[in-house]
Amino acid sequence: MVRGKVHLKKIENPVHRRVTFSKRKAGLLKKATELSVLCEAEIGLIIFSPTGKLFEYANPSMNRVMGKYEKNCSSIGDVIELPDNIETLHLELENLQKRTTHLEKTYKHMIGEDLGLLTFKDLQRLEKRISLGTRKIHSRKKKMSLEHARSIKMKVEEGRCRACHLNIDIMEGVDNNWETDAATQQILHQTNLNLTLS
Repeated sequence: MVRGKVHLKKIENPVHRRVTFSKRKAGLLKKATELSVLCEAEIGLIIFSPTGKLFEYANPSMNRVMGKYEKNCSSIGDVIELPDNIETLHLELENLQKRTTHLEKTYKHMIGEDLGLLTFKDLQRLEKRISLGTRKIHSRKKKMSLEHARSIKMKVEEGRCRACHLNIDIMEGVDNNWETDAATQQILHQTNLNLTLS
């Protein structure tokens, strides 16, 4: 007969809990003893009961097992695995630091700072670079200004076209739906003229 799967959870009944602890503890100590005898394994087992009572088993001794455990843990903690390409990474870091320093100096020179150590030729080259950059900036500004002016012109022309269409629609509606006298026609004619001029 196959045993059903046991779902582990805390035993609420304190009497049953003490009995189960006692039985399971004895079974665990027995298994540890068997493992040490059959396989010559060094074992250290420490158990604290719910009330805080200590139970332990060690082979050959708890001090020896704990000493080996601490030595093993400390040796593992001291070992830091470094990547195989650590030298390459170190060189790349140095190159990045040099590049950063060079860019910082160049930026200061471009804004007119730290010029004291530059030679006359260095200043000429710097002046040429700044002049070239200034011309590029002016060219870009001019291009953007022209594009902006064209955009405004197109918007103005679109607005005038809309006003003309609106005027035509008004006149067609009046011709189709109204009987106007001479005074009304004069007013509409004046409105048409004003809209066209605007």
